[in-house]
Parts: sequence; structure tokens; C-alpha cells
Amino acid sequence: MQFNYKQLHKLILHPLLIGLVSVGAITSVSKASFIAKNRITTTQAVAQQVVQNQGIYRSDRFKFQFSYSSKYFVIDNKISTPSNQIDSPLASIDIWTKNHAQKIRNGEYAGGTEYPANVSITVNNNPKKLPLQIWVKQSNQFSDTRNFQSARIAGQTGIKFQSSGLYENENVAFVNPRDGRIIVIKLSKTNYGNNDALYRRAYHQVINSFTLLNNRR
Repeated sequence: MQFNYKQLHKLILHPLLIGLVSVGAITSVSKASFIAKNRITTTQAVAQQVVQNQGIYRSDRFKFQFSYSSKYFVIDNKISTPSNQIDSPLASIDIWTKNHAQKIRNGEYAGGTEYPANVSITVNNNPKKLPLQIWVKQSNQFSDTRNFQSARIAGQTGIKFQSSGLYENENVAFVNPRDGRIIVIKLSKTNYGNNDALYRRAYHQVINSFTLLNNRR
């Protein structure tokens, strides 16, 4: 009987090849599993950090809320008392960068110096139930109003428009169906520097996250 070395060679190498392929496959699966697990952990960490950096402003009096980046901004909330000025806002909420807020606290704008351009939200009475655009044009809060367009915010149909004054302004206004009051969100701009870009981010975040908490009377 003639001994076949080629067949013996195949018999020896075949199990070894199967073993090597199996080990390689297990290693690849383990590596892929580690990468996937690490990717999920990283995504969760990023998502958690984003949530932690989100501040929520909530008004139980006027039944609305919105979000903002607490990493870059702070909120100054001023509730006005009733007065004889029908045009005076019931509430004025200012959003400031932390840098501007610190300068205001330090008194750098004292003595009549105008505050920086920023983002603000006001709640306003509309006792005559005027249509939005007519109310805006008759209000002393705005001058040189123009470019009126329809806008959707908080599930309501409102208007967006531009106005001028100390600063150039972009505005969104709508009626709260719960109480008939008009809510105005305003972005004031200097048209130079990085502050406009920062405040624009806050402006759009407020608009996109603005929620009416209760529409029932």
C-alpha cells in the first residue's frame, strides 16, 4: 500500500484551518460587539450631557414653557404689575448670555447705558381683541414694522415680522387661545460680532420648543 503524503497533509491542516477560522470569527464578533457597545455608551453620554445643559423656563401663571441652553444663557424674569398703560406687557422674560448677564450684575450698563441686544419674550393684553397684525401696528412696542408673514408656533398660527428701533428686530407673535393674550418672541440684533449668532440660536430654540401647558379656560 502506497502512503499518500498529500492526503495526510490535508488531514492535518484541515482541522487547524477550521480552528483558526473559528477563532478569527469569535475575535471579530467580540471586537464588533465591543465597538457597538462603546458606541452606544458614547451616544448615551452625549445625549445625557445635552439634556443636562438644557434649561426649562416654565410659567405657571401664563401656562407655557420653553427650553434654552443653560450652558450659555441665563433668564431674567420680570413680572409687571397692573398699570394704566394698556400697552405695557404683563410679563417680560429676557434671555442673556452669561457674559452679558455678569456685566449687567456688575453695573456696567448703569447710568442710562442701553442693555445689549438679546432675546425676549413678552405677554401682552389685547382687550379689544384686535387681529395680530393690527395689534402690532398699533402697539408702542414696535416701530417701522414690515415683512409680515404667517408663522406656526406652539400649535398656533401666528405672524412673523421685522421691526426697527434701538436695534433691528425679528419677531414672532401669536395669540394664546387660553386667555386671548398675545405672546411675542423677539430677537434683537446689532448686525456685527458673534453675539447675534449666539442669540439667534436661543431665539430659534425658544420658538421650536415653546409649548402651551393648558389650553382650557
